[in-house]
Amino acid sequence: MTRKIQWFLVFCAVANIVVVLYDLAAGGIWFRILGIKFSSWEIHKPVRYAAACLAVAIWLRDRDQTATTWDLLPRWSGRAALLLAIGSAVLAAWFGIHAAGGADAFGYVSEAQLWADGRLVAPDPLAPVAPELGLATVPLGYTRAGFPGAIVPTYSPGLPILMAFAQRLGGGHAVYAVVPLLAALAVWMTYVIGRRTDEARTGIVAAALLAFSPLFLLETMEPMCDVPATAWWMTAWAAALAPGSSSAFVAGTAAAMAILTRPNLAPLAIVALAAIALQPPRARRAALFLGSAAAGCALVAAFNWSLYGSPTLSGYGPLGVLFVRDHLWPNLQRYPRWMLALHTPVLLLALVAAVSKRTWIVRLTLVFCAGVAASYAFYLVYDDWPFARFLLPSLPLLVVLVGIVLVQGVARLPAAWRGAALFAVCVVLVSEYVTTATRLGVFAIHDAERRYATVGEYLGRTLPPNAVVLSVIESGSVRWHGGRMTLKWDYLPPGQLDRAIRVLQTRGYAAYILVEDFEEPFFRRYFANGGPYGALDWPPVFEYEGAGHDRLYRVADRERFLRGEPIPTFSIPAP
Repeated sequence: MTRKIQWFLVFCAVANIVVVLYDLAAGGIWFRILGIKFSSWEIHKPVRYAAACLAVAIWLRDRDQTATTWDLLPRWSGRAALLLAIGSAVLAAWFGIHAAGGADAFGYVSEAQLWADGRLVAPDPLAPVAPELGLATVPLGYTRAGFPGAIVPTYSPGLPILMAFAQRLGGGHAVYAVVPLLAALAVWMTYVIGRRTDEARTGIVAAALLAFSPLFLLETMEPMCDVPATAWWMTAWAAALAPGSSSAFVAGTAAAMAILTRPNLAPLAIVALAAIALQPPRARRAALFLGSAAAGCALVAAFNWSLYGSPTLSGYGPLGVLFVRDHLWPNLQRYPRWMLALHTPVLLLALVAAVSKRTWIVRLTLVFCAGVAASYAFYLVYDDWPFARFLLPSLPLLVVLVGIVLVQGVARLPAAWRGAALFAVCVVLVSEYVTTATRLGVFAIHDAERRYATVGEYLGRTLPPNAVVLSVIESGSVRWHGGRMTLKWDYLPPGQLDRAIRVLQTRGYAAYILVEDFEEPFFRRYFANGGPYGALDWPPVFEYEGAGHDRLYRVADRERFLRGEPIPTFSIPAP
């Protein structure tokens, strides 16, 4: 009878998990059978139902068995972590962004194309013919080259080089597979670190918490450097905990890739070096690590020198502008609040690990996490929670420390309760993470971001070749997906909009203005005294209606509209 109850509970759990997967893929369930309505819109409920069923099933099994689930978990943990890693990559690919929009995605994807073409300098066609427009001719993600008529990418080369390699292997769309694959690597390495720091149970707990972290989920879906930097640092850390000289070389190589990806975190290599030195042969391991990690520093310096004129100057600008003492207090208020809101106060158990497991590895782990936080303590101040992504390289180690405390606590329970308790705790946390991610729109980011490709491709099909689109957030995506020149209107002086449009018209260009719904009020205020075009007081020629609302205004239509001619607006919904 007990076995039948167990199988029934497992069946109920699987049914609820199927509901969760369908909810995520389809955005909800709604149907009628015999006039009875069945619906599911909140995935946290079926997740918790599944957790309760499986936890009871595990307890029923373990109370009658000598070898409990707790005892068997170390044997199963590697396969479970591999499934989590693969699942993370699949989720990232399914819900991820496959468009080069905004500053970051366009910057990385377009820089990858430059690497694939064997060059790092792109032409700036508007600069020679309209030099009075200044930096407005430079799209997001780029800056002026050291000579006229050219632009260079802002971002470090680590991720674009990998994307260029993927493009050579699998074509242009393969660039979007790089981050999901590195997300899988980050999850797996988190498991390895947990196992080497404590035990296999800690590793699987940490891997699960990382894989479903709202912050990690968001960044796995974006073609940006946060997950790659995390994956490389975790690879370096995992290798540093392994014995032998070859592991030290692997750790240094991974650290070099991390430095190429996110150069400002280069000082963290000192902490990894301390972990390397904990195992013999210390001198040889340290030399191998330093030699390979130093190569990453040298490549970054050469890259900066070549593009920006100095080995210490990045594409973001001088360090004195980016890092300011007055930023400390606002950042101290924001980052801890964001991290705890995203991961619950359970994240504070990471501090308890320093007391419950007093080893040098745990201490160095905390130092590494503190180093990541210190790297951004004086950095620019942001007001949106996604910028907690700067702390992402510390998250895997934080959840490893949380895993240590949870496993130690569960180990004190009676044997029959341990497996069910550990499973229940993990699933409750994962459920909370997924609920938070859903509430924050993480799984809807694909719908929101695909407007970049949709709008860009439409403009490429419909606008004349001599079109210049005044835009900010889409100044890169219109170039990438539509092949049309852009002008960043926020780099124009507030009173010079009409003058800039006249400059374009006298040079033979057709001017258009593209604004998203959140940009339009700012555009009107910014150019309130810039001439009649700043009012946008004529109908748009094109509207995109989806997760976001874009409007394209043809400048030449204003005079026609004032003469009484109708201006038709073509609208397209989100695909």
